Amino acid sequence: MRKSLLTLPALITVLIALLAIGFAQAAQAAPLQVAVGVAPVKYFAQRVGGNLVQATVLVPAGADAHTYEPKPSQMRAVAGAALYLSVGLEFEEAWLGRIKAANPKLVVVRTDQGLSRLPMPEGHNDHGHGDHVQAAKGKDKHGHKDMHDAKHEPGHDDESDPHVWVAPSQARHIAASIAAAFSKADAAHASVYAANLAAFLREVDALDAQLRATFSALPTSQRGFLVFHPAWGYLAKDYGLTQHAIEFEGKEPSPKRLGAIITEAKAKGFKVIFIQPQASRRTAETIAKAIGARLVVADPLAEDWLANLRGVAESFRNALK
Repeated sequence: MRKSLLTLPALITVLIALLAIGFAQAAQAAPLQVAVGVAPVKYFAQRVGGNLVQATVLVPAGADAHTYEPKPSQMRAVAGAALYLSVGLEFEEAWLGRIKAANPKLVVVRTDQGLSRLPMPEGHNDHGHGDHVQAAKGKDKHGHKDMHDAKHEPGHDDESDPHVWVAPSQARHIAASIAAAFSKADAAHASVYAANLAAFLREVDALDAQLRATFSALPTSQRGFLVFHPAWGYLAKDYGLTQHAIEFEGKEPSPKRLGAIITEAKAKGFKVIFIQPQASRRTAETIAKAIGARLVVADPLAEDWLANLRGVAESFRNALK
């Protein structure tokens, strides 16, 4: 009988080595667990991380990203994450302390760090529901302006527009911050993250060029659009547009102010009111009926950021007055 080439101790040693290799490969294959507040940030994370990353979104579709309270099941999911990718939303500021307490090893990455934020108008206190500095024809009895035109004046107020992801210029910064965080947390795949980032930024640049071409030929008199919730200030700023917002201080307008909004909307000839699916349609429908306008959905929280922004820009272009 032919003798075995391996003795029992040698065979055991080989098996242990094979198991160690298998465990190492399994550990290497496990995706980096990250948590994010809103779906567009998940999109950036997936574009940069690919199949090396698994992202959990706290704010579900249809929920208000400004005031959301994570559920216990979500807190448990975040407890297993290595990174939290923050964009500085109000609910993140309120909950990150508790999230960190549940997961002391969690690394919070401020992907908006270094971005120039647009300020809210003076006296604004809407938990993120509002536009940056705005000018209008009428004022209410408190001196607040009725119809809000975005007139990008830096440093006007200490509150800021939180919707930093809605413009390509801001998205570049956020994606680069995410790539840097991934490379630090998973240095073995840094080159992959860098390549993914470069590929994504080429798409962002192409979108930016497309949007500039879309809006560049418009005369100054046709650069305004009417929204209920003013989430598109950064997009408006980058492409020389004017965002007119109905919502003020996170509240439905008073009857007096509603009348002023309707009067000015008629004067400006708006035929479209942009709404987002997370908000009530009631007031927007009232104004639309009064001015003969239609409602069009423009969702700043849609997950497919690139396709959504392209579609929203086209909708704005068709409605600009």
